[in-house]
Formats: sequence, structure tokens, C-alpha cells
Amino acid sequence: RGDYDKNARVINENEENKRISIWLDTYYPQLAYYRIHFDEPRKPVFWLSRQRNTMSKKELEMLSQKLRALMPYADSVNITLMDDVTAAGQAEAGLKQQALPYSRRNHKGGVTFVIQGALDDVEILRARQFVDSYYRTWGGRYVQFAIELKDDWLKGRSFQYGAEGYIKMSPGHWYFPSPL
Repeated sequence: RGDYDKNARVINENEENKRISIWLDTYYPQLAYYRIHFDEPRKPVFWLSRQRNTMSKKELEMLSQKLRALMPYADSVNITLMDDVTAAGQAEAGLKQQALPYSRRNHKGGVTFVIQGALDDVEILRARQFVDSYYRTWGGRYVQFAIELKDDWLKGRSFQYGAEGYIKMSPGHWYFPSPL
């Protein structure tokens, strides 16, 4: 606006999510939430876990009012209950779509997907892009990702002869690797 004579502070979505998360962790440490979405900054949407929250409707309304007070640019804050199964399911479906080898570890308060194997640079990049995209949507409070790279212990120490896949490691020592 032309008539506004004070300095305006420009914020971005990640910084604002961090600021609100710090406040929530201080005043609502047991609150199980995913993140706040600012697709429409005047009406942010706060995603809470449906399964892990015990707040009544009245408590949710109070929380919405407190969040609204923290965000002076917002006209209202909509609280949406999201399903933990959906959050984990989307993570798992994305890993399958990317054809990344993984294992799933359920633990109290969340799920960890461990991407593992002898990944090449392209697979690591695909994994990183998927994880970044997932965290932009769901945040990292319920579903976490870890990458465990496995080294090729034969790299630089052996030669492979023929289509059969046998490897001569040293004179008189042959190795027949099993398929990965």
C-alpha cells in the first residue's frame, strides 16, 4: 500500500513454519501435528494428526484463535485432522513409485523409512527430491526418512570376466557374486 510508512517484514513459508513450530513445542508439547500450509496466507491450514490427538472441539477452537493471534496476516486458521495412515501410505507409495529399495520401521510417535542399498548418483538424487517434496507437503514430525548407503566392497579390487559374472579377485581366487 502506498500509505503504509513502516518497514514491512517479508517472511517465507519455511521460516514461518519454524516460528510457529517453536511456539507450539513450547506451549503444546504433546500436540501431534504435521505442519501449517500457507497456500492461501490469509487462511492458513494447520494439519493435526487424527489418531494421536485428544483435543476437544472447544480446545481446537482455542488453539485456532491462538494461532490466529500469532499470524497477524491471517483472517482465520483452519485446523484439519489428517490420518496418520495416509501420511505413511503416501511416503511408501512415493518410494515404490521411485523404485527405491527401503524398509519401514514403526516406532512410538512415527514411522521411519530407511532407503538402503548400493544407490547410484541418480537414485540418490531421486530419493532427495522425493523426500524434499514429501516434507514440503507433510513436514517431518511423523514420517522420517534415512538413507543407508552400502559400499561395493569389490570396487577397485577386482576384475570381472565374461557374461557369467565371476570375478577374479587374486591369482587362484574366484568369486561368484549372487544378484543384488
